[in-house]
Amino acid sequence: NHSFVKPHCMDHSCFVGVPGAYQKETYDGATCIYPKLPIIMTSSSKEEEVAAISFQHNDAWSIAFHPFLSHSQPDTSSSEYIEGILLASISLAELYGGNDSEAYRAFVYEASATASSEATTKHVSTAKSSKKNAMAKAARVALADYTMRVLSNLLSNDTNTHVNSYGHNITLLTMEQAKHHNQNLDSSSKSRRMQARKRNLLSSMKKKEEVPYVLERTDCYVADNNNDNAEGAVLHFFLHVGSRNNSNNYSNTVQVSSNATAVEQCLSNALQDVLSKLITKLSSRECFSHIASVVLQRQLRAMLQPPRNTAARNVNSNSNSSSSSSDDTREYLNAVAFIADGSLLPRKSGRSVQPMQSPPAVPFSAPQESEQLTKVVEVHVGTFWRQFLKEGDQNLNSTTSAAVSSTVTLRGMIIPQGVTLIVGGGYHGKSTILQALSYGVYDKVPGDGRELCVTHSDAVSIRAEDGRYVNNVNVSAFINSIPSGKTINGASISSKSDTTKFSTMDASGSTSQAANVIEALECQASALLVDEDVSAANFMARDGRMRAMIMDEPITPLLYRVNGLYLSKEHNTSTVVVVGGVGEWLDVADAVVLMKNYVAYDGLKKARSVSYQFSYGHVQYAGRGVVHRLPWEVKEEKMLREENDDGDDMDVDEKKVTTLSPLRRRPLTDCTLSKFKDAAVHMPEGSSSRLWLYSDTESENDMVDYDEDDGIIDMSKCSQLVGNASEQLYGCGICILWLMQESQRCKDDDVFDLLDRLEDVLEYGGGMNAIFASLVSATNESSVTGTTKEMLSMLLSSHTTLDLYDTVGFCYHPRRHEVAMALTRMRGMKFEILPEKPKAVDIETSEEEAKRLEEEAKKKALADLWANRRKRGVNR
Repeated sequence: NHSFVKPHCMDHSCFVGVPGAYQKETYDGATCIYPKLPIIMTSSSKEEEVAAISFQHNDAWSIAFHPFLSHSQPDTSSSEYIEGILLASISLAELYGGNDSEAYRAFVYEASATASSEATTKHVSTAKSSKKNAMAKAARVALADYTMRVLSNLLSNDTNTHVNSYGHNITLLTMEQAKHHNQNLDSSSKSRRMQARKRNLLSSMKKKEEVPYVLERTDCYVADNNNDNAEGAVLHFFLHVGSRNNSNNYSNTVQVSSNATAVEQCLSNALQDVLSKLITKLSSRECFSHIASVVLQRQLRAMLQPPRNTAARNVNSNSNSSSSSSDDTREYLNAVAFIADGSLLPRKSGRSVQPMQSPPAVPFSAPQESEQLTKVVEVHVGTFWRQFLKEGDQNLNSTTSAAVSSTVTLRGMIIPQGVTLIVGGGYHGKSTILQALSYGVYDKVPGDGRELCVTHSDAVSIRAEDGRYVNNVNVSAFINSIPSGKTINGASISSKSDTTKFSTMDASGSTSQAANVIEALECQASALLVDEDVSAANFMARDGRMRAMIMDEPITPLLYRVNGLYLSKEHNTSTVVVVGGVGEWLDVADAVVLMKNYVAYDGLKKARSVSYQFSYGHVQYAGRGVVHRLPWEVKEEKMLREENDDGDDMDVDEKKVTTLSPLRRRPLTDCTLSKFKDAAVHMPEGSSSRLWLYSDTESENDMVDYDEDDGIIDMSKCSQLVGNASEQLYGCGICILWLMQESQRCKDDDVFDLLDRLEDVLEYGGGMNAIFASLVSATNESSVTGTTKEMLSMLLSSHTTLDLYDTVGFCYHPRRHEVAMALTRMRGMKFEILPEKPKAVDIETSEEEAKRLEEEAKKKALADLWANRRKRGVNR
């Protein structure tokens, strides 16, 4: 995954660029040069160089081109070869007919009257949680997604190349298309099959199955330009510039003159047809329908329940307190998810993301006559986007209300908050629904079939992960104690290890699933999505016979905790469980979806009838409460007795507070400053679910305490990663680098606080490119504003960005939950426990507590008064 150079280019004098732009490394006995900054290779005369250039194209587009060193060096005896990255930018005002056009205003954030100067400095709008700004945010993400889909189709066509005067076809590729070439450059080490794949690169691009999810991405985004010479929202996208010669052998270089004017003219000619077609597409009804669908999904998801993360809650409270407009008020459904009628949930096959054709697929329909599950909702999408949502769609209903021009009426099934079971026979659609719910946290493209199956953005899938790495996790809610493995004179002793700080290099199914639940709670998950088929059986439930057989079982099954977890004021976390084999789950259900022949029914009434007949609720479990409904409480216990000098036991007044909730923890400073200092993100070849974070500049002293597995992240069991997962997983790795850097600036922040800071940058401070910018500058400033040329130079001034382009081409904006999963699964990463924060209480609770304390003080004073009087009477 590095930009290694062939031995015949080892003389550093052939490189032109900033001093210190490269470093030498020894790899398997060979000296290699790794470029830190974008550099190019000139001709043998070394008299001319091609620097970064910028120019205007057709008075609308700002173009910047930055060359950098090619991986495979061609013969440079006759002319120069360059390869580089192109950044194209266009103002949305220019694209959509001026600042006053309705289309342009749909992408613009409204200014906040209460925005602080600090928020302005960070380019954070404190009104982003309002409906208007939430729709503008969704529209920007969808526009960037549609732009790259159009460019992928345009640039995969062989006719969209420009033949220059040297007889080479200058080819523009998206970053995703170019990554396939970069991964297969060295033909000497590739098999004949791989060489054939390389020759047929462009044809294979056409057949690649598109990812149906709409996510923020690094290679295309919309940002506000706050410079004096340009204002408003601007669309930016990156392209890879290469060439393919007439012999049809793909060489990733461009043969042009080193004269900047000639380069500009050559690029302008190559872009002419592509940008012309792109502008036509971006103004089409198809584009606006694509965006309107994403806006509808995000607005529907926002109606489910309030956000969980602190940053969003703070922004939401600021917006609500500063605005009394009805447009900013939300009526929540108090639900985990919503599935609209007509949705096509099953996929074509287990390896495909395309929808199954109907028939044989059965469109989803909400249960008839179910007041609890079936809902009709009105979603506000605005007057502009409403006109691009088709009335004829089977899952969109017209309405006769006064708000017909700005709302969409949907009928479907909700998954209410609490404990919801999805039950049914084998192959009746239970797991299909749960899979749709797990991917419902993402927006989908029109035609996917699951566009209107939305899940709260903080829902997390939970499963067993045998062999996963765990460090300092409080699993005492599920694992009471485990054998410590200590021995005396070779004989094992019956000591137990503390599970409030559980660590292991090789977790079992039950301990791994317990750790997954606690870590999800640590990140404020709103719901746990659990499938019985991929869970540890002893973690899910235990029947009466097994309880009688094993009296000292240390595992408290999830079955007994789900109700207390939802009723807990601290967490209020719902659980959705697919069940087909253990009927005891019926005792704890708040809602039941019964699947029969792929049709959903409300099964709560029948479930309660069955539970009444077979309930074991009167049986005590380990003396800690009624079976199936153990509270998620905080226990206070007296400290262990100590012996005084006389050998008698004495009570200690201090009490030990034991919490079942996650402990506050943060990455250990020694790990971030030594073991993973200056770490880089690497993705093993052929893997889309594993990362490796290690330093490229390790010395022998750094390797003393280094384990060969340190830095490896296995995310193969994390089922909510999208597509082939490589782009999103790589984004998780970049965010981990940022978190480790940020943890050194914020010494008192725990994992949750650090994730809040990360999400603040990702959502409101510039996105993933702002993360790259902050890694480049090593400061807290993460602005991605500036001229097109400045932005490109900044992003290409770090090997982190070059590694991204070389490995996966681009990366997606990951959820905070996937970032946390990657961080906590990174082998060798250790966490230190922080003291608990004082509990935050609201004003009313504080007043009540003050009154209670005052009454207790009065009672104590009165008791002391009477005690003193009695003492004086005795003395007399």
